[in-house]
Amino acid sequence: MKSRAFFVYFGAYLSLVVLSLVMGDLWLINTQVAFICSMIIIFASFYSYKGMIEKSLENGAIPDERDELDKIDDKFRLFEEEDEEEKELSKEEFVKYYKEQRKRSSGIKQSILNLFQSGRGFFNPFRLIAYVLLCVSILFLIRNSMFLAIPFLIGIGAVPLSSLVLGFFLRE
Repeated sequence: MKSRAFFVYFGAYLSLVVLSLVMGDLWLINTQVAFICSMIIIFASFYSYKGMIEKSLENGAIPDERDELDKIDDKFRLFEEEDEEEKELSKEEFVKYYKEQRKRSSGIKQSILNLFQSGRGFFNPFRLIAYVLLCVSILFLIRNSMFLAIPFLIGIGAVPLSSLVLGFFLRE
């Protein structure tokens, strides 16, 4: 997986370099600054949310109901017994169940709770520093009369686009 990710991101980087060499020096500067800032933001976001999830696991917010022996012996959950019998719901029962679940998960109280639970990942110092770096790099390019919006947006968009491509490769 790591090698595929490297090749996808490196391919995006090389594509930007080739495009920029054709278009000119300012294109090269803008696309590379944007690409690097975007990669830093993606990695900082990944590590901040990874840390948030690990803390949730440590605190028991996400239960792991399987013991170690089950994980080794039955890692694909082939021999797991169902506690509840699965029954097929009628359309009316399904609509009722759906509305109850929707009401339970869509209140203002639930929204505020979700905001506070994910706030640690959002306001992580690494992530904030990455966004500050992006803003400072934009201001630096503007101050030195080197900022071009289109190549900058192409450089920023290359990382999410290559992540989307990576998602398709990992699906196989």
